[in-house]
Amino acid sequence: MARFRNAAALALLLVAAAVSAQGSYDYATLRTGLEQRLETLQQRLLDTAHNRDLTPARELFQGWLYHARLTGDTGSWQRAATALVQLEQRSLTPPCSEQAQLALAMHQPTRAATALEACPDLDAVRLQADIDLYQGRYAEAVAGMTRLLNRSPLPEHFAWMATWRLYSGSPQEAHALLEAAETRYHNRNPHQLAWFMLQRGIIALEQRDLQRARILFEQSLERLPGWWLAQEHLAETLLLQGESAAAAKLYDEVIAGTGAGEFLAARAGIARADGDEALADDLLQRARANFEQRPAALAGHAVEFFLDHGPADRALALARADYEARPFGASATLLARALLAAGDPAGAVAVLQPEVEHGWNTPEAQRVLAEANTRLTPP
Repeated sequence: MARFRNAAALALLLVAAAVSAQGSYDYATLRTGLEQRLETLQQRLLDTAHNRDLTPARELFQGWLYHARLTGDTGSWQRAATALVQLEQRSLTPPCSEQAQLALAMHQPTRAATALEACPDLDAVRLQADIDLYQGRYAEAVAGMTRLLNRSPLPEHFAWMATWRLYSGSPQEAHALLEAAETRYHNRNPHQLAWFMLQRGIIALEQRDLQRARILFEQSLERLPGWWLAQEHLAETLLLQGESAAAAKLYDEVIAGTGAGEFLAARAGIARADGDEALADDLLQRARANFEQRPAALAGHAVEFFLDHGPADRALALARADYEARPFGASATLLARALLAAGDPAGAVAVLQPEVEHGWNTPEAQRVLAEANTRLTPP
């Protein structure tokens, strides 16, 4: 579930933004400034080892979680975990909230639930809603967030509900809720402002309104120039509009900054369509190597890659593991796709039908379920 992180993490980003004397906000500036701030916090952590000050450890933990979200660098999770160890050692009581946050970031809702059990008095409605969502308890998740929204109508709570409404097949409601979230957001964090436009663009893209999606992704990049996540969504949209050269240029920029397998694979598709087989093969080889090294928490794109490029049994194994860790609609949809590729439409229906019946209603889930039912029906 896309989310704003807590105030400590956002404060770190605002400090990073302040490094620009001219007030110019771009991705490179934010990333550099954030990393400089994290270096300072690391030194503070060392300097306060004698007095067990919690603040440096807590801020360093939140900062690395935010770094992962901003940059897509999964190594930041391990850095956050290291800071969490320091926080645990300095705390007289378990830092349950931070433990649950890291577990959720790494797609481990069961571990997150276990962390919260150690702090029964903690006000953790938001974290519990994410746990419920990832474990397929949609009604409980929405009920909890509705109570929280009525009690505290913060932008992040509207944004959570917007994401759910998109999952449940109500894109116009999702759009309205995102507007409500942005209206209530009064900080100048360019990353968060760009995120609002990105989410609106994703809604338009899922509805196949390509021109609107393109405009929204371009507006996201106006708010945070150079942001890889908006760039890759814009590249996807341009490719669907037939502008492969422009898409290739953007993918090259994203690959240079992230090296992520999904973007290497997308760029390989363009190269293949252009007749450059050697480049396509090289890109796919690099993509395969990247996916083989991916953390389990990022199995989704790996499943899609192995479904497209083989081996199919690798896709199925990853999809099963992902669904076991997070038995909810997105994982169920991927597993259903892998089961279809393995020639098991009955298995695909058995996995996905209950999710749809309980409220998961994305266009992809409906498409995959329809295909599975069609293949079950005798000609």
